[in-house]
Amino acid sequence: MLTSIHELDPASSPPELKRLTPDQVTAFERDGLLLMPGLFSAAEIEPLAELASHDPRITGETVEIIDSTGGGAELFGWSGVTDDLLGAYVRIARLVEGASDLLAGEPVYHWHSKLSFKKPHSEGRWDWHQDYGSWYLEGCLRPEMLSVMIAVDPCSLDNGCVEFIRGSNTLGRIDHVAIGESRGADPAVVARALEEMDLVTCELEPGDAVFFHSNTLHASGPNRSDGPRTVLHISYNTVRNAPSRGYDHHAYVPLKILPDDVLERRAYAVDIDQKSHADSRDSWQRGREKLGNVYGYEVNRDV
Repeated sequence: MLTSIHELDPASSPPELKRLTPDQVTAFERDGLLLMPGLFSAAEIEPLAELASHDPRITGETVEIIDSTGGGAELFGWSGVTDDLLGAYVRIARLVEGASDLLAGEPVYHWHSKLSFKKPHSEGRWDWHQDYGSWYLEGCLRPEMLSVMIAVDPCSLDNGCVEFIRGSNTLGRIDHVAIGESRGADPAVVARALEEMDLVTCELEPGDAVFFHSNTLHASGPNRSDGPRTVLHISYNTVRNAPSRGYDHHAYVPLKILPDDVLERRAYAVDIDQKSHADSRDSWQRGREKLGNVYGYEVNRDV
């Protein structure tokens, strides 16, 4: 059954900038996702949109993740804690406290983040997968992990919005296998989940946000439209779930929470912290050399 994310209860509830309500936590535990419409204002999103679309320090450092068809989805990824605009999003109270609320009140830290780009009329897609399907391989014992996706551009089926299988967070960790030129969740399990559960299309306006569990199956198609589709994904892990092995940049680093008005006041470093972002990329490469390609994705750095 195809469902719009805006039909899910409590999608119509106004966002709370501080703590989530018990009903919202219950909905997340049941559905594996929680829509927060208008969580960020136009004034808060505008600097991020400008950075993502025009700043060569971002656009010049994107990589391409190869999908099952051989196409590529572009992203700019980072980890750690910075004082720039990207770090302000990672550390803002409404996200950090929301993530903790949805993970049984456990304190959280920044796992990693990415700006995910789909250029107009681009073929790149994300195959069906669970985030924990990969993160488990780094030694995270529990699926006490989630992401929040924030729309920078309008997101629609036409431009490749994310789709979720509602309630698939309850299925546990699914084996991820080779699919074409990439890896993804076992297609037989995905097919059965789609027979029994709702397919939720995540059409969003800039500033809308969706929290989703690390075991929630999700995917997205190509961008068939004339405009770009950019979203920001920020992922959090509980402190007690820090990995026992894996990439150094996924190790626990204390997270100093910033007040909710930090974006409105633009109370962050003007310049992008290029050194920290470069260190994050170098750490990722060292981890890949040490551990091998545990995620199974091929990465094209010559974008």
